This record gives sequence, C-alpha cells and structure tokens, in this order.
Amino acid sequence: MKFRLLLSLAVIVAASGEIHAQYTADALRFSQTQSGSTARFKAIGAQIGIGGDLSSIGGNPAGIGLFTKSDFSFTPEFNTYKANANYFSNNFVGQKDQLSLAHAAVVWNHKLSKPKGSNLDEGWISFNYGLGYNRTKSFADNILFSGKNPTNSIADYYAELATSNYGAPNTLSNGSLERMAYDNYVIGYDNADGTYFPETDVNNTQTKNDLRSGSQSEINFAFGANYSNQFYIGASLGITNLKYSTDAIYKEVGYNVTEGNDYDLSYRQSQITRGTGVNAKLGAIYRPNAAVRFGATVETPTWYTIDDSYSEGLDTKYGRNRVDSSFVNDNSVYDFSYRLRTPLKVSGGIGVFFNKNGFISADIDYVDYSTINLSSQENTFDTEVITDNNREILKTFKSAINYRLGTELKFNNLLIRAGFGVQGNPYQEVKDNSGNILSNFKEKYKVQTYSGGIGYRINDVYFDLTYQQIAYNTEIRPYNLNSGNSPVASIENKRNNVFLTIGKRF
Repeated sequence: MKFRLLLSLAVIVAASGEIHAQYTADALRFSQTQSGSTARFKAIGAQIGIGGDLSSIGGNPAGIGLFTKSDFSFTPEFNTYKANANYFSNNFVGQKDQLSLAHAAVVWNHKLSKPKGSNLDEGWISFNYGLGYNRTKSFADNILFSGKNPTNSIADYYAELATSNYGAPNTLSNGSLERMAYDNYVIGYDNADGTYFPETDVNNTQTKNDLRSGSQSEINFAFGANYSNQFYIGASLGITNLKYSTDAIYKEVGYNVTEGNDYDLSYRQSQITRGTGVNAKLGAIYRPNAAVRFGATVETPTWYTIDDSYSEGLDTKYGRNRVDSSFVNDNSVYDFSYRLRTPLKVSGGIGVFFNKNGFISADIDYVDYSTINLSSQENTFDTEVITDNNREILKTFKSAINYRLGTELKFNNLLIRAGFGVQGNPYQEVKDNSGNILSNFKEKYKVQTYSGGIGYRINDVYFDLTYQQIAYNTEIRPYNLNSGNSPVASIENKRNNVFLTIGKRF
C-alpha cells in the first residue's frame, strides 16, 4: 500500500504540470492567498496603515479600533477567468465565470464610559468587536491546450515510470498506471535490457483540458481598541476552510509503431481536496498626527488538516477508420491525509492623508515560502512521503516580498479609488549541476493586481463598486520526462473581478 501511495503521488505531480515532487505544488497553492475585503479596499489594495474599514477584521485588526459607530456590509463578486495557452505554437483560450460572496462583516462599537469632566480624547476611548467572512482565494480555472508533438509521447513517460518502479511485466501492480499502459499496448518490455519502451510514434496530437474549482475562505473574530485617538491595537482569530477539485483529461492521437495501427488514448485524472485550519493576527496602527498613519501586522501560519483523494484511469482505442479494439480501465483511487503549516507573514504599511480630501497608501509583506511544512496525521504511514515533500519545499521555494500601492480621493459624497499590487515570486532559480542558471523565475511567476473603483456615501448608507484584474503567467507540463524534453504549455492567466459592497453604519 505504501508503495502504491508513493507511486500515485508521483503521478499527481506529473498530472499537475509542476516540476516539483508530489504535494509541493499544493502546499504552495494553499499558502498563497489574498486578503478578503470590501470593494473599497479591493480598489485601494494597500490598507495595513489605513484602518476604519470592515476589511480590517481579516487584515490588520487594529483598524477596527478606528470605528466610531457600529457598521455592517456585504460584498458579492463576479469573476471571469481566462487562460490563454500556447502549446507547440497553437493558441487556445479557456474561460470560466463565477458568482460568489467575497466578504461580509459587522463591527460593534463600544465606547468606554469616563468620569464626568474628564478628557474624552485621552486614555482608552473604545473597544470594538468584529465578526467577518472573507473569501481569500478562488481556484476556478478552465485550461485548454492542444498541439502536435514532434519529439515524444506520453508513452515515453509511462515507460520511464515502469522502468524506474518495476521489473518484468509480471511485477506490475494491478491498478497502477504502468499496468494500464502495458495492458493497453501503449508501452512494451525489452527482455534483453530489462527496460520498458514507448510503442507510439512522434508527431502525435496531444490535447489537455483541466477544469478546476473551489476556494479558500476565513471566518474571523476580531477585537480592536483605541487609545487617545493615536494608538490602535487589535487581534483576530481566523477559522479557515479550503476546497479544491480538478477534473482533467489528456488525449493523444497518433500511430502505434509496434502494433501497426492508429491509437486514441484518454488519460483521466481527478483530485478532491478538503481542509480546515486556524490562524491568528496581531496588529497596530500609530497616528502621530492627522496626516500620517503607520501600521503593522503579524499573521501566524495557518495550521491545516487536509484530506486528499486522487484518482486516475487510462483508456485506449485502436483503429485506422473504425475501432478495431478498445481497452478500458476502472479508475484507481488513492486517499491521503496530512497536516500543512503555511508561512508566517509580516506586513507594514503607511497612509498619508490630504486633510479630508483623501489619501495615498503603501503596504509591504514579507513571506518565506521555504518554511512551508507538511506533517503526518496520527496513525498514518507516510513518513517517507512527508520527508520527501519537505525536502523539495526547501529546495524549491524562497522568501518573497509583496507590495501594494493605493489611493482614495474624495469629492463630497463621491470617492474615486485606484490600486496596484505585486505578489512576489516564491521560486528559487533553477540551476544545472555546474551551478549555472537555467531559468530566471524572477519575473515569470509574480502576480500583478490592477484595480480601480468608486464609492458613494449618503447619510449612514454607502455603496462601493470595484473592478480588479489579477494577471500572472504559468507553465503546465502534461507529463515530465527525465530527459528534460517535457512538452510545455505557456499560460497567460487573467482574473477579471467585479465587487459591489453595500453597507450601513448604525
């Protein structure tokens, strides 16, 4: 069972297109989130030193100390995801739309009683309490690419797996991917040198469609306090939830040299991941004068408990003009449970105000992704899997800097906002055995966010509307070869999001 588990994990990596072993890709996927917030702070981006918004419940909890009234709002969002894929000079576009709840929160303002005649602006002024829901990440994707591969076939990958993990065909495990490939006549066995070889020719047409869904979210319980309208402190406890699923199908059509016939191969993969976790945030805001605010936040790691289920199946049909023979396999299912600790995040921010006409703000985060850690749940036999992943995390990831810039300008009851942000690249540079850099990932994997919006205030009711675009580039390999000749699909990803916040102070 342990061997089959190790084998299945290796297959997951190849299926996801990541060059890193096993669960390393998922560990990063679940560690990179964006702050869930109102449409106002989605437009501005930089909010650590600003406060006074319901977003502070899940961001810098000291910010709720600035509230002088109780407040409630909710924020639905509409998302359109587009993936422009290039595979062997062929371009394809995948798209997926989604409507969901981005944010909902309430803050209760509690002013402290003071003796008659005392200065109401000195000492502890108010203790505020908040409860909020934040959607911190969407996994909704629809990735599609296709092209003619002049160099190799997925059969080369199956042959490498079989040669690495097994001996003669009678040792192939029932239900394993290698067994399926051998029984489907996709790979053969060379008795002379004891290796497996691909039976397929090159110049085959390869197509992959990967449909993903799910999200990460938090429920936060927060406290914030105001001291002399100058110093604000806060803390929050977050209960997190993640749901991630992917259904992918890889198809390959070409010519089988050994069998002397055309083939049509279908490789199915499915992953369902569920997890819950907990984290905490501590924050402070200092206002030396009316024009400047400084903020800082420390966000603890999120400690997740995760259950993962992966399945795969391989079918092959043969025939030039009609189906001569067909080989169908039931999906093999592999379940795995583990614990994940995401990185600590430290953030700082500043806001500069123009009287009551608006402000500009800037934030910076430091996150060390090499500190991501996987551990075993009780009564499981996965020590080797966990150790291999943690070793790969240390080798693959590094620390990163995120930064955000934003502004808000006020014209009576109308507010205009804009923001820009960069989520730093978490990958180390790839080097060969001589220490030479093969690829520079500095610009390749960073995430850029552009946003803009408007707001309107009328008495104690407010409306905010924001458009946000998140852009990033990725690469997907439908399979990985030891030779380094793995085919690569280059993906330009764009998430276009619209947020609408409706709120009321009371």
